[in-house]
Parts: sequence; structure tokens; C-alpha cells
Amino acid sequence: MKSVKVIAPATAANLGPGFDVFAVALKQPHDIVEVEVKDTPGIEMEISGYSVPTEPRKNTGGYVAMRMLESFRIKDGLRIKLQKNIPPAMGMGSSAASAAGVAYCINKLFDLKLPTDDLIQFASYGEIISAGDAHADNVAGAIQGGFSLVISREPIHVMNLEPPEDMGVVIATPNIEKGSTKLSREAVPREIPIISLRENVGHASLLAIGMATKNIDYIKKGMNDVVVEPSRVRYGIFREFSKLKKLGQELNAGIAGSGAGPSILGIIEKNKREELAKGMKEIFENAGYHCDLFITEVGEGVREV
Repeated sequence: MKSVKVIAPATAANLGPGFDVFAVALKQPHDIVEVEVKDTPGIEMEISGYSVPTEPRKNTGGYVAMRMLESFRIKDGLRIKLQKNIPPAMGMGSSAASAAGVAYCINKLFDLKLPTDDLIQFASYGEIISAGDAHADNVAGAIQGGFSLVISREPIHVMNLEPPEDMGVVIATPNIEKGSTKLSREAVPREIPIISLRENVGHASLLAIGMATKNIDYIKKGMNDVVVEPSRVRYGIFREFSKLKKLGQELNAGIAGSGAGPSILGIIEKNKREELAKGMKEIFENAGYHCDLFITEVGEGVREV
């Protein structure tokens, strides 16, 4: 086998209380990742679509390739082609899609037969480049599809659940320059009161139970965070957040920041997605922001094409 080509999905992480733990894969948008063996040593990268670094050690997919080639003492050279359809630095797992797609392709190309947790571990190294930390939530979602829970990081252990069939997803992406994911992670509090921890554990537990029992109302009620989101609101990463949460209450939808932002995640029954999307867009546009919408659902993980 000389090349492998895959679809790598966007992801929405955290879902409110699940910072660095929860993520869902999205049916749309997705990147196309192709890795092929070349005759000469080294890693070459070809990028189309959204602009991302072409130097391997500065690209999440390229860095994953470097780590995997070194770890398994693979001498072959690689050509990595990324068709970037997921907007970078918008909280939709663009960096994770590259990392997960490349990890999957290399595992298949060289018949490494890595267990899923190990594959996620290698993919998470790419997040060091974009976020300064090998967080695994987005790459777990991108590799597994559905709803992923990162149970532990050292060693990596991830669980996966299928959400309710009628669960729809809306991503609202305002044209806000929030800076890099590294900067967004600097807004995360280093210490929290025990009362806030208690509240977040309760919300996260309800959300996870909702996924396990396919109860969309539990999921929506669990999408509340009193730790990370309030801090990111203060830093100006999540804009118009109180109005968006109020909209969620009015429409019986769950609203949360999508990953490191500035995108906002909405969860609601599929037949109500258009109404939620319209309301989210109006809130941003009334505040003077252009807003792109992704009206989608939870989808599969990385898969070959």
C-alpha cells in the first residue's frame, strides 16, 4: 500500500462542563487527508483550502507524522496532502482533524495495528503545536466519531457513546479574531472553588447520562459550565453569550462554547435546528458580527474514501 486517503471530521469539544474531556464529531464540515509514501526521505506537505503552516514541525498533522515515524523507526519519506475545509482557530477542531487524519493514515499505511487509545495518543501530540498541550478530546472525537469521553490522559483512555438519533447540532461561527488556541487556553482558570467543581461535576454527569441513555433533554440541561466558559466570556472569546444562553432557554436548546471558541455550539432536536440557527445568527448580526452557520448532526470518525 502506497497511499491512504481519509475524511477527517470537525469536532465540537467541551459541551459546557466537559473541558478537555467531552467532544462530538460533526457530519459537516470535514477535511480530506491523504498520506502517501515517497521515494525520498523527509516529510512534504501540500495544503489547499484554508491556510495552515506547510512546515511539518509547525503543522499538527506534520508533527504527528514526525512523532510516529520516529517512534516506529520508519525510514520512508511521506507526502501529506491536506484539503482544509474546517476553518482554523474557530473552535471546530481543525487542528485535530489534520492530526487524527494523519495518524489514521500512517497506522494503516505501515500496518501498525495500533489500539484506538494509542492512535488517539499519537494524534494528541499534534495539539501541542496548536494549543501548547496534548489535549485529547478533539482528536478522540475525530477518530472515534459520536460522543467521546477522555477518562484519563496518562495513560490515555477514552470511551465512546452514540448520541440520540434525533439530536441535531448547530455551530454558529462569528467573524471574531480570538487569536490562537494557545491564547484561549490561557483564559482557563488555574484554581477553582470547590463549589464550582461540584456544580460542574453534576452537569457533566447529567450530560454523560443523557448520551448513555439517549435522553436529549438530559444532554441539553447538562450543557452548563461555571468554570471555563465564564472566564472565556470575560476574555472576550465567547461574545453575546448571555443572549445566546437565553435563546437556548426559550427554545429548549443546549448552548455552549465550541472548544476554544469563538464558535458557539447549539444542541436541539433535528426538526428545530433551523429555528435555533436563525436565532443565533440574528444575535450575532444584531451585535455587528457576520456569522457563518453549520446546521449539522453528530457524525462518524475518520474513514477512508
